[in-house]
Amino acid sequence: MPANQLLFFDVSGGEFLIILIAIFFIFGPKKMPEIARKIGRTMNELKKASSDITREFKDETNSIKNELLAARESVRRETETITRDVTEPFKQAGNEISKEIPTDMEPYLQKKELKKVNPDQNQDASPNPL
Repeated sequence: MPANQLLFFDVSGGEFLIILIAIFFIFGPKKMPEIARKIGRTMNELKKASSDITREFKDETNSIKNELLAARESVRRETETITRDVTEPFKQAGNEISKEIPTDMEPYLQKKELKKVNPDQNQDASPNPL
């Protein structure tokens, strides 16, 4: 963007100068300070209104964000409670079943756990299908 172009209503420097000269001829040099003050006040009021609207928008979005975070936390807690309620009976049943296993069955259970393929065994001992 060229340096001589103003960002207000896409008015270039030359156009702005022509507007100022026209205002000077229409209203005269005595009214120019008064007009400048009014324009300045209007610009300040527009900035203030803009910042107020922005602040209100941020406040409302923050309240919505806080409500969503609270809802998410509530759902998380409920999910944990339901998961605990569902899994706890299974854990208790497993504990009760393990208590009821006869002690004379433990060696058989251990043998199944220990029974693994021994890598030292000769795999040629398998029967030949031919």
